[in-house]
Amino acid sequence: MRIRRFIGLVTGLIVLLLASALLSLRFGAVNTPISDILQELSSGDWLVLKYRLPRLVLALLVGMNMAVSGSILQGITRNPLASPEIVGVSAGGGLSAVIVLLVFPALGASVLPAAAFAGALIAAVIVYLAAYQKGGIQPMRLALTGVAISTGFQALITYMIVKYALDSSQALVWLKGSLYARSWQHVELLWPWTAAGLIVAGLSVGSLNALQLDEETVKGLGMRIQLVRLILLAAAVGLAASAVAATGTIGFVGLVIPPLARMLTGPDSRYSLPVAALLGALLVTLADLGGRVIYPPLEIPAGLITALIGAPYFIYILLRRKRGSL
Repeated sequence: MRIRRFIGLVTGLIVLLLASALLSLRFGAVNTPISDILQELSSGDWLVLKYRLPRLVLALLVGMNMAVSGSILQGITRNPLASPEIVGVSAGGGLSAVIVLLVFPALGASVLPAAAFAGALIAAVIVYLAAYQKGGIQPMRLALTGVAISTGFQALITYMIVKYALDSSQALVWLKGSLYARSWQHVELLWPWTAAGLIVAGLSVGSLNALQLDEETVKGLGMRIQLVRLILLAAAVGLAASAVAATGTIGFVGLVIPPLARMLTGPDSRYSLPVAALLGALLVTLADLGGRVIYPPLEIPAGLITALIGAPYFIYILLRRKRGSL
């Protein structure tokens, strides 16, 4: 019965994803009739699709990356409030990007993805080293260390924005996460990380399920728990860091999607991970579409839309956990 329900859920999400993808190609600053899109596909003269199709593909990849990364991190820490921000990825990538944009603008936008990716990885390594103690990392220590270091990086970002206030508009848009002016070059940057991360996550669903048990039980099963955590943490960081490098900091996806997926499928990662990936792709696609059609020709960054959706849901999760503890 669970498998039938899972197949039905996945099928429904795929249908919704296809519908949202079609709408994303259809609407924008200039609305394009579906007949024109079909004509472009048949003729090979991709005028509209040249700009909208890579943006759509990027939204799908970023949504999957952030959702699966959040699912892995929540499994590692056994904390439903964990997200890519907890390991410093978003803050580290954001700080590096802000430094490039404001302090070294002569470097140009071409180095921005590489700089953001490097900053995200460095931040994650700092969090890991700070959380490490003899015997490995403990979930609670990792979470607290990540929050502390991310807060420090956010303070530095705020300082940079204030110091270079007159030139900070581009940095502010990037920090809010936007798919504006993204191309196939950004897709090429992102998809190998998405493929690798999803493969690692798919092969590790049994380990993620086992990590929900207490430490002694997991060790009794013969699992090398610290090595497994490190591999999963590396996969989560790679997924999130590549997404941040491609589109900026699109927040809340990795926070709100994993609990929603588990609510729909149950705690088994074999079912929750695929559903989380589809939900994440759907959320970012709809957020990008909404940002384009709410107030054209002005574009609202997708990260702002996900924050508007995610913040109330975050409060709902907190209240639900509070009621459950009473």
